[in-house]
Amino acid sequence: MDALAPVYSVNAQCRDCYKCVRRCPVKAIRVENDHAVVVPEACIYCGTCVATCPNKAKMVRDDLQAVRNLVSARRDVVLSLAPSFASEFPGVDPACLSTALKKLGFAVVRETAVGANIVSRRVAELMAKSPNHRLQISSACPVVVELIQRYYPRFAPYLTPVDSPIIAHCKALRREFPDAPIVFAGPCVGKKHESDQRQDLLYSVLTFEELRRWMMMAGVDEPSYFAPDPAYKLPGDGAYYPIEGGMLRSVERNFHALAPKGELQPMVLTGIKALQTMLETLDPKTLEQPVFIEALACPGGCVCGPKTRVRCAAGGMLDLLRHARRTLPDDPEDKPDVGHHYRPAATPPPVFPEEEIQATLHALGKFRPEDELNCAGCGYDSCRELACAILAGNAEAQMCVSRMRQIALKQSSAIDRALPYGLVVADKQLRIIECNERFAALLGEATRLAYDAKPGLRDADLARLIPYEQLFRKVLETGEETIRQTVEIEGRLFSLTIFNVDVHEVIGALILDVTETEQKRKALIDKARTVVTNTAKTVQQIAFMLGRNAAESELILDSAVEMFAPLDQGEK
Repeated sequence: MDALAPVYSVNAQCRDCYKCVRRCPVKAIRVENDHAVVVPEACIYCGTCVATCPNKAKMVRDDLQAVRNLVSARRDVVLSLAPSFASEFPGVDPACLSTALKKLGFAVVRETAVGANIVSRRVAELMAKSPNHRLQISSACPVVVELIQRYYPRFAPYLTPVDSPIIAHCKALRREFPDAPIVFAGPCVGKKHESDQRQDLLYSVLTFEELRRWMMMAGVDEPSYFAPDPAYKLPGDGAYYPIEGGMLRSVERNFHALAPKGELQPMVLTGIKALQTMLETLDPKTLEQPVFIEALACPGGCVCGPKTRVRCAAGGMLDLLRHARRTLPDDPEDKPDVGHHYRPAATPPPVFPEEEIQATLHALGKFRPEDELNCAGCGYDSCRELACAILAGNAEAQMCVSRMRQIALKQSSAIDRALPYGLVVADKQLRIIECNERFAALLGEATRLAYDAKPGLRDADLARLIPYEQLFRKVLETGEETIRQTVEIEGRLFSLTIFNVDVHEVIGALILDVTETEQKRKALIDKARTVVTNTAKTVQQIAFMLGRNAAESELILDSAVEMFAPLDQGEK
């Protein structure tokens, strides 16, 4: 876990679903030991993985405590508020919001839209004075800048050589507050990376999510209840920047003021996928007139940024327009130097020999082109991309769903073959889902032939093969764990064990032919009973003979007694 990066991973919460790999537009994810980890040097900080991860394993660095410590230590901290605040706090008077934010400890609250005005003016000047520049791509969005510098470096020279609105605003604020630390608040994750690069100007960045949490902790989460800040000033038309075409509106106005007869072909592209398609297909040399492209990473614009509460682009735009319409064009005369040249920052992707790629594909079970399903279950668009990612150390072989399924099927088949039992799985209608060959063989020649014709006997009626439907229904209806019983089917005896696979939905059964065993058991019981009977008879005979001998002895003794009895009486 790299908590210093604006976006980082929490391995303990990752459930190896590969959803972040699938959704990351630049595949800046490395899978290690079944955990998906963000690669900082490849990340463009769009926040897609954070919004995508179902287990909160991808996180945005929380800078709230650092800013609170700063405000506690300094009384001159300046807050630059992103113009998309109008959609984050709909219906709230910005002057009242300024008062609430000052309650947090900020000395000054200004809108970043002031910096956007400066950028618009500078871009318009470049387009008006340099007609030979056929293509200009806005550099206002830090995510777009990272995307082009890292992955489409040939377009880096076409980025407008101007600072982003927040950096331009910081430079303007520096003139007014030379020593004051500046903090930005907005919906963007990429701004945190921008702050890390320009610590000399921008101390820290809070997302709207962090700012709202702070306001709730401080009891100022209802800014409408506060009195308007008399020091608040409406910005110029830079307030339109957070919506699609907002920057164009400001740039075009400035361009036509500088070059009334000039031609400018404006375009708007939002969303990384749309930008990637444009960058992969556009040839600047084919342009016949100057083209300015307003490029925003978030579909719908900044009002739909990754760390905003807005979930409806249309609603967010309407809220912002209500605020922006109150503003007036503002062309500050005393503009700071906001020039900035963007250079390629790409690391060439590794190139692997074809034999290594083929060897990796073979290890994935892909021996022919038709084996390459390109199902994207691993998160990569093709099997070759996965193979290259494995060779680069960014992916693991077990990410291939089809390969793991084949392995599971082979293992299951091997277990099925080795089992002495017949195994069957059925749904709640007692339709067979799967069975092994042993099951079919145990139930007779007809069932075995049916299995040969349709392996698995899918959809066959289990109650017809094993006519003890009441036993299966009992497990399905009661959810009892198991039932073990000996049943007779066509003159043969079977041990039947029924168990739950999915309670009330799917059951399984193990069946074993115990006819011979039962016959032996019955024969043994019969022999035991014969022995017991014979023993009883013998005992009875012995008892009879002993009884007869005892009776005879008693008669003899009685006779002897009678012979001598008179003599004894005469003597007396």
